[in-house]
Amino acid sequence: MGESLIIGGVDAAFLGVNDLAAQLDLYVGQLGWEVVEEGVLPAAEAAALWGEGIGDLPLTVLNAAGAQHGRLVLVQVPEQEAPAHPLQADTGLVAINMYTRDIEVSHATLAAAGQQWRTPPATWAVPLGDKLVSVTQGFLLAPEGTDIVFVEPAQARGTAAWDAEPDRHYTELTSVVCHVPDFEAETAFWGPDGLGLQSWYDVSFTHPGLDEMALLPAGSVMRLSFLAGPTTARLEVTRLENRTLGTDLRAQQRTGRHLGHTGWLFKVKNLEETLFRVEQLGGTVCTRNQAGPSVLFGGRPVAFVDTPNGLPVTFVEISG
Repeated sequence: MGESLIIGGVDAAFLGVNDLAAQLDLYVGQLGWEVVEEGVLPAAEAAALWGEGIGDLPLTVLNAAGAQHGRLVLVQVPEQEAPAHPLQADTGLVAINMYTRDIEVSHATLAAAGQQWRTPPATWAVPLGDKLVSVTQGFLLAPEGTDIVFVEPAQARGTAAWDAEPDRHYTELTSVVCHVPDFEAETAFWGPDGLGLQSWYDVSFTHPGLDEMALLPAGSVMRLSFLAGPTTARLEVTRLENRTLGTDLRAQQRTGRHLGHTGWLFKVKNLEETLFRVEQLGGTVCTRNQAGPSVLFGGRPVAFVDTPNGLPVTFVEISG
């Protein structure tokens, strides 16, 4: 087990958007996040990072109560039809998660504001070793194809937003969720012997509450691994036992091109070493180490990769 190349945990999730006003109404107006940076990523710089054929990309960066991680980056992509919302059985990026103080209040107030829930909140149990941990959560169908899972934690892990503002209702991102064909390759890529996130647990379980909330067939068995750094937002890697379910969404989830949840951002200590490990661990380097745009990246070295399961990840080197 070597030293982690990743600084913290998940720095941000990228969301492709067309209707910025609708996005800001939800995240800023209703969830209490703040706009902390706005700018335009010029076409040449966008293409150099995320691939040819991308035009100018306006970016809006959001955080919760000043949290410098677990952020959202809204990327205004070319006009296109909104995609169907991912289901838990679909292959690719599934959801972004955050904590709520009271999920029943969240359900009522967000529904009253015109937001759509897939199902009402539900409580179910996840086995962790010899213990059962109660989970209360619900899926919100956010604008333009993004799924938000709101979690009312039985025992809240500390978050920067709640540390800064103990009375606020919502936190920064607490996790990002993917569903992958090769579970072992993905967890090895991110884990202690890979890029260095710590494995909190790796469990398989079934529960009627999960089936109802995630619209799964009765008795579905899910394998779940939480991979975390010292900051709040972690990775949830999932795999359903029944691999005939769902749709492969990965080709429609490319950063800077598509609507919805379209990628992750991580800060790393040494970008060249990170890219070397990416290839060793079965990932693909799509664009190599280069000077990043000033907006979002501050001119620091950046690169774009696919994980072993083809999930889009942007790395930025943070020195010091």
